[in-house]
Amino acid sequence: AKHFHVDSDNFPSPFELQPASHVLYSNRSAAHASMNDYVKALADAEKCVALNKSWAKGYVRLGAAYHGLRKYSDAINAYKSGLTIEPTNATLLESITTVESDMQAETRASQAADPFGRVFGKDCVAKIQANPKLAPYMLMPDFVQMLSQIVESPATVQNFLKDKRIMHCFMELSGLNVGGNDFEEPQESKPAPKKEAPKKDAPKAQGTPEALKLKEEGNALYKQRKFDEALEKYSGAFEVEPTNTTYLLNRTAVIFEQGKLDECFEECTKALEHAAEHKADYTVISKLITRQAFCLHKQAKYDEAIVLYRKALLENRNADTLSKMQACEKEKKEADIKAYINPELAQQKKDEGNTFFKSDKFPQAVECYTEAIKRNPTEHTAYSNRAAAYLKLGAFSDAMTDCEKCLKIKPDFVKAHARKAHACFWTKQYNKALQSYEDGLKIDADNAECKEGKMRTMAKIQEMATGEGDEDAAQRAMSDPEIQSIMGDSYMQMVLGEMQKNPARINDYMQDPTIAAKINKLITAGIIRVGNK
Repeated sequence: AKHFHVDSDNFPSPFELQPASHVLYSNRSAAHASMNDYVKALADAEKCVALNKSWAKGYVRLGAAYHGLRKYSDAINAYKSGLTIEPTNATLLESITTVESDMQAETRASQAADPFGRVFGKDCVAKIQANPKLAPYMLMPDFVQMLSQIVESPATVQNFLKDKRIMHCFMELSGLNVGGNDFEEPQESKPAPKKEAPKKDAPKAQGTPEALKLKEEGNALYKQRKFDEALEKYSGAFEVEPTNTTYLLNRTAVIFEQGKLDECFEECTKALEHAAEHKADYTVISKLITRQAFCLHKQAKYDEAIVLYRKALLENRNADTLSKMQACEKEKKEADIKAYINPELAQQKKDEGNTFFKSDKFPQAVECYTEAIKRNPTEHTAYSNRAAAYLKLGAFSDAMTDCEKCLKIKPDFVKAHARKAHACFWTKQYNKALQSYEDGLKIDADNAECKEGKMRTMAKIQEMATGEGDEDAAQRAMSDPEIQSIMGDSYMQMVLGEMQKNPARINDYMQDPTIAAKINKLITAGIIRVGNK
């Protein structure tokens, strides 16, 4: 039996082998994040970015770590930094949307816990000035001083709750004062006595209980899908309280459910005019615009719908509208792709690409194959042909991606296996190249391209195993998750340690099929070298 000598310098930990590899720090950051250890994930992400500031994926890891730590602003800044490198990176764009959504959800939860903080935000001064019932208070110096303190520190509102003007503002701005103004405008700067605001004196509240009752009845009928009866109730509520736009909003919901999309859109337009006239709450306005957008969305008028969704978000940025807009954008993209499909034009472009390829005009060939794929994305040979052109241009990563897309459509296409193997070979990923050649030979045992490629790859692996080795290949292999998993396995670390102390132990370990497969994987990857004594 042969005894193997194992060179211990070839199987240290991944970070000893590649102390300056940004990829390793990126992968470990992702691993820490998956275990919710965001502190360590952040440390590795920062190291990754420091090593390679022009790698967009590093900023993905950095943003994810900040997101996990609920440092939302830092997360968004990290993702935006990545977009300066790759402006169209889908992961970065989606991550920003997710962080913003989580930030809003947390803000809403915080506001729900502190209703006064929500009402007396930085925009409350403008809202008070715009409200005819509240605007006179802004002429009173002591009220303005109180309001300034509350805006600067919402917690101080507790000190001013006995001031009826503050409570009046809270009721009006929060929408709780639905029955009208129970507060009389004070003639002096000090709070008015309680007797000046008797609860029974509320002329505008007449009919409001009746309107609310009609609305509740309408809601019950709506849930039972008795739409005609529900419409009658909401219309009755509006007749009782004709200044309340909410009842018109309720009517549009019923008409939408009836499938009368054009009528619903027109009703929303009238309701928006009513809302502007009677200064309805911005949330009601946002809901009406969102419903208009949804009507267009359902009619596949995506561009017009997206414009209205964005307008609604300017009125009130909320999760429902944002979700509908994202769904609309996705459907628009899918519709555009579907509308662009034309198999005949795809074949024409592929033929043009083949002509360019034969003339060694590879960039032009790539352009034609790309157009062919857009015209018919389910035709596998265009991906394989573009991969061949990418190989000629030395774009090995793009070639591998195209081969994988081709094989996803047609797994038994031997040319794609061979071209994927070529790309792996020229990037010194010999273990992956060998696997791809073997995959091709399983389909066609006589395929000359795969047979020759396998022999060439095995010769290279043998050269690495018994010679000086290829450090570049070893470093590339360390970015392979499978290799990282083997190197990070505690039992394999013990095995490699035993082999370092006593190289003859390799014969014992090779009796175990599982261990043997892992050792062979490390040998073919160039991580460890063996040789005869």
